[in-house]
Amino acid sequence: MVSAQAKIRMALLRASGQKRFYDDASALHHRLPRHQRASMARPPRRVRRRCAVDRWEVHGFPCYTFRPRDGATSDLHVFHLHGGGYVEQVEKHHWQYAADLVAQLGCAVTLPVYPLVPHHDHTTTIPMVQAAYDGVAAGDERVVVSGDSAGGALALAIAQNLRAAGRPQPDRLVLYSPWLDVLLEDPVSELLDETDPMLGIAGLREAGRMYAEGSHPRDPLVSPIHADLTGLGPITLFIGTRDVLLPDARRFVAQARDAGIEVDYREYPGMFHNWLMQAIPEGREAMNHVERLLRRPPVSARSAPGPGSSPTPG
Repeated sequence: MVSAQAKIRMALLRASGQKRFYDDASALHHRLPRHQRASMARPPRRVRRRCAVDRWEVHGFPCYTFRPRDGATSDLHVFHLHGGGYVEQVEKHHWQYAADLVAQLGCAVTLPVYPLVPHHDHTTTIPMVQAAYDGVAAGDERVVVSGDSAGGALALAIAQNLRAAGRPQPDRLVLYSPWLDVLLEDPVSELLDETDPMLGIAGLREAGRMYAEGSHPRDPLVSPIHADLTGLGPITLFIGTRDVLLPDARRFVAQARDAGIEVDYREYPGMFHNWLMQAIPEGREAMNHVERLLRRPPVSARSAPGPGSSPTPG
């Protein structure tokens, strides 16, 4: 059953115009300035009050690391890559996600404010987030990489780069409604476009076209649905059945299992894009699972399970 709060949230999303932003290419270009306001690239005051905040720069772009004000109580560092179709700046729920993890787990969380299209493309964005990850991984904390939507694809680009360099994988990849194919070629996505209250295929494809500029849109670093997943670390993936990205998530999970990856797949009936970061019961349920997962000891400290998945929530 979908909660009343979730139904209200979906109605508000439609009323807000978020769906119209992604419904066609011209609307996306027209509204870009309001989705890339400079003020969005700084943590809100309430988050700065809750956490100790360290600002640092990578390739001229800011990164923010959040820790408990009284000192970290965990050896965990979550490196989060925000979503927004490579065209939207960090939003309030991303900053809130970081602050909530710090409060719940006593960990550190780093959120890079990476370059966006149309002023930049993947040839700038991927090296920036890779360098930011390298800075975090240079410490002695265990690192989990999380990413929502476009950030999920960036997380997988980092994992592929680490494998190519013969470097250790993150302790885990946690992907929230990941955007795995900038072309959105699966015909089922077209059908889901009618019921998705947040995303639209035409606008996403335009954002993906700009992001992929200078390369083929099926480049595995741009569209991880085409990646060889062999050798990547454990993956947790959340997706809702109202999300146009659902069919690619299902296909990706099957490919990951075939590659021998430990997969924890969580498909939520009736949920919309990145519902986890919304103040609804289904969001709290999903985040409770994330927090339990992040409290577990690192992979190296426990016997590695075989490929598989926890049951899908009903």
